This record gives sequence, structure tokens and C-alpha cells, in this order.
Amino acid sequence: MSEPGTHRRIALLICDVPADMIREQHGDYTRIFGTLLEESLKPINETHSADSQTTFTLEPFDVRAQVYPKEDEYDAMLITGSASTAHEYDQPGREWMKKLIEYVRVVATQKPRIKIFGICFGHQIVALAMGGTCVRNTRFEVSATKLQLTELGKRVYGVESGVLNIHLMNRDHVPTEPPSFHVLASSSQSPNHGMVLFSQSEFPKDAPHSNFRLTDIHILTSQGHPEFTESIMNLLLHVRRELLGHELVHDGESRAGNQNDGVAVIGKAIWGVMGVE
Repeated sequence: MSEPGTHRRIALLICDVPADMIREQHGDYTRIFGTLLEESLKPINETHSADSQTTFTLEPFDVRAQVYPKEDEYDAMLITGSASTAHEYDQPGREWMKKLIEYVRVVATQKPRIKIFGICFGHQIVALAMGGTCVRNTRFEVSATKLQLTELGKRVYGVESGVLNIHLMNRDHVPTEPPSFHVLASSSQSPNHGMVLFSQSEFPKDAPHSNFRLTDIHILTSQGHPEFTESIMNLLLHVRRELLGHELVHDGESRAGNQNDGVAVIGKAIWGVMGVE
């Protein structure tokens, strides 16, 4: 449970900029992720008295320009999505990705107090940093999609039905999770749509944790985009129409307004990992 008057400082590691059409209507990634955190925090704060409200600061760092936070000043780090290809970090001009992978590895292994969240590209960067794999998939996954939760995923997200509805926009995926990580969700196309690393990793890798609190989680990732809305998805499908192809865009547009658990489920879990419930 959060303490009275809790304040969280979160470093946003920005790995891209939204397309112009998205930025004009919804702002930059600081605003988009700020909205996700605000909307998911609101119902939590409504259950607490006025003097026990949680507040937060979200501070952006453009890691493409190799601008990084002084990590000890933050409670958590959130790595954004990107149009870049994570597994091409060794290619010329991708030095910033190689540095990001190393930075995440150092923070994850040497700063256990700091919570780490990775979204889409951020999920893939965490995998590469911690010993997993990231490769090109056979096709894109787009728009609001029903994911199947593992037993652990059901408990982390508090979803008994076992179905997580989340916006997707990815062609790369993480087929092999890093050692000691546990998969939370999968799709028919990708076996790993999110994973966790617990702060105490003495449990056998393949044995789900029977008793844990969300604060026991050190790293939480999602291949899907909890920060995306129906409007953002429709704009992104429009911008990427030629890349995705007419058939996939049409399919994505038909699902863009479907149920989206980004705020109510994943956003809530992010706060829970930071000790705010």
C-alpha cells in the first residue's frame, strides 16, 4: 500500500517521437505516457483520503541523443516504444540502442531499488539487455487484440478471465525470455507479450510464484501499448498504411474501438509495482 502523500519520480527513456499527426492531436510521448499514468492513478487516489493522494513527476530523457537520467534520483524508469528495430543494435548508426541495452543491463543488475518498465521496443530492449532474444516475426500484429494470460499473468494483472485486451503495433518479438523472467501473456503469433522479473529470483525459473505482492516485481514489460487509445491507433494505421498493407490496415481499423485494458489493467499494475495501490 502507498504511504500518505506518496510521490513517485519516473524517468521516461524516450526512444522515438510520435508521427506528426499523432503529436498534433495527442502530444509527445511525455504527454501520452503522462496521460496513461494519470488516468490509471485516478481511481487509486479516489480510494484514499485527500491527505493520502499519490502524485508523480514524469521526466523525459532522449536516449537517442544519449541523454540519460541520474538513476539514483528516480523510483522507476519507463522505456518507450520506437519504430527502430531493437535487434539491429549492432548496425551502423544504431549506437544509441547499444548504449541503451548496456544502460538497462547496468541499472537492472546494480540498482535493484529502481523499478523498470518496458513498452514494445522497451520490452525488446529489456530482453536483449538481460539475455533474451529479439527477432523479426512473420507479420505485423496491430490494433486492439485479445492476448492469453499465463497463470502468473492472471495474478499480476488481476484478470481472472485470462484475457488481456491491448493495442499492438509490432513486427519484432521476443521468442526467448531472459533467465529468471516469467512470461505473462501470449498471442497466436508471439509467445511472449510481456514478462516480469521478481526482485528475489531464488525461485525455480519455471515455477510460478505462489505468494507475491506487486512490489516484489523488479521489471515489468509489455509488448503491447497500454498508452495507445483508439484515436492513436487509427492515426498510426493511417500513417503506416503503405508499410502494413490495405488488408491489415482494414482489419486493424475494424478492431481499434474494441476493449482496451491499457489504463485499467496494465496502468494499474505499473502503479502497483511502484507500491501504489
